[in-house]
Amino acid sequence: MKRMIPIVDLATGAITDRLSNTLTFDVPEDIDRSTVAAEVDARSRVQYRSVNGKSVVSPAFPRPLSWRVHGEECFVCDEHPAGLPETRTYTLSAVE
Repeated sequence: MKRMIPIVDLATGAITDRLSNTLTFDVPEDIDRSTVAAEVDARSRVQYRSVNGKSVVSPAFPRPLSWRVHGEECFVCDEHPAGLPETRTYTLSAVE
């Protein structure tokens, strides 16, 4: 059984419990902080809006939520139906 880790959605303040193996990736330094979501494709490329308003595509290095520490901000993969979608949405969150 996988342990559950609470996270805080930084856009809404909602706290949810997520499985420890939920995928996450680091917050890019140049991301527009008003951006609350980013998309990662099947090739682990993240697409987001930068602080200068441009759309950026760069490599994402997903790692499990269990590797994160309390208070760390990261993008957390949204829950999705079974299967492997080509694009997954990640939400800006903090580990509770």
